[in-house]
Amino acid sequence: MDPNYYHVLSNHFISQVKEYAIFAMDTKGVITTWNLGAERIKGYTEEEAVGKYYGMLFCEEDQARGKPEEELELTKLNGKHEDEWWRRKKDGSAFWANVSLNAIYNNNNELVGFTKVTKDLTDRKIHEDTLTKKNEELSKVNKDLDHFIYIASHDLKAPILNIEALVNYLREGFENKCILREEDAIKLFDHIQASVHRFKDTVEDLTTINRLQRSLDDNKNSELINVQEVFDSVLADMTYLFDKFQIPCRIDTKFEVTELNFSRANFRSILYNLVSNAIKYRSNTHACKISVRTMRSEQGMVLKVKDNGLGISKQNQAQLYTMFKRFHSHVDGSGIGLYITKRIIDNAGGSIEINSDEGEGTEFRVYFKD
Repeated sequence: MDPNYYHVLSNHFISQVKEYAIFAMDTKGVITTWNLGAERIKGYTEEEAVGKYYGMLFCEEDQARGKPEEELELTKLNGKHEDEWWRRKKDGSAFWANVSLNAIYNNNNELVGFTKVTKDLTDRKIHEDTLTKKNEELSKVNKDLDHFIYIASHDLKAPILNIEALVNYLREGFENKCILREEDAIKLFDHIQASVHRFKDTVEDLTTINRLQRSLDDNKNSELINVQEVFDSVLADMTYLFDKFQIPCRIDTKFEVTELNFSRANFRSILYNLVSNAIKYRSNTHACKISVRTMRSEQGMVLKVKDNGLGISKQNQAQLYTMFKRFHSHVDGSGIGLYITKRIIDNAGGSIEINSDEGEGTEFRVYFKD
């Protein structure tokens, strides 16, 4: 049988393959053949691709750093080259590709061109990245829970031991028929009540953390929310803070972005924690001023909450989002508000930044991913 028959048959078979992009190039990387799989995966027709330098199939940043030329040189050196990386389609979108280049030589061992086979593995890449993110999230949750159990056990044990000691003191008094003075009895019961409150607060923190772990999935059920409405709801729930501290506090708002696709409950939690912290950690030397703004950035919406309060030192900022971490003992709080805020934002693919100097106030910036 004519050997050319096998050559023609092979070329016909390759041209009809749709699962793989298969094409040939000359020694300079100019495309000479183009199969149906290449058209399907990369979006270019045979007429658009043949005669063009294959570097057009790379992302712009890879073209700029000379990756196409680097691949050809490695293939010349080793006879073949394999890689997995991002490639570009005709419409500008990127896909995760498994590529295999082979150098083609004639009977005189002279380089006459290259062949390249590309497989679109975007679905696999997304699945792997999702698993990696889940594993990182589980690792963080486990680490947080270990820390939480250690701290919670300490915070639960201390009030219980204190109550036990006070009750034993009372029991010894009754057994020895000692009569407490009224003022001593009041102090004793005040100590017991304080320990009970501390115990209850720790149990409530346990409940809050448990709710957080379940509510993180709320970001998947986002809805179009009105920023002003959520802010008004948060402010209405802060009446007790103004009444408790009896302080003048001016809150200015400017919502350039008025709507956001996000979990309403989680956005409310972010706003509440940031604004309530600004009120709690106010300065005692001047009136409290808070600015709450939204604006548009390249990444998406930005929420800014700025105050003129106590501020946070650079050293403490490194531990700012740690569970149960508090830096001002004179302010009531459990130290989980910013931890919760950070977890919600991270889980939604956003980020949070702080700009603060001790005694100069604090500004938080929350970036929401579009």
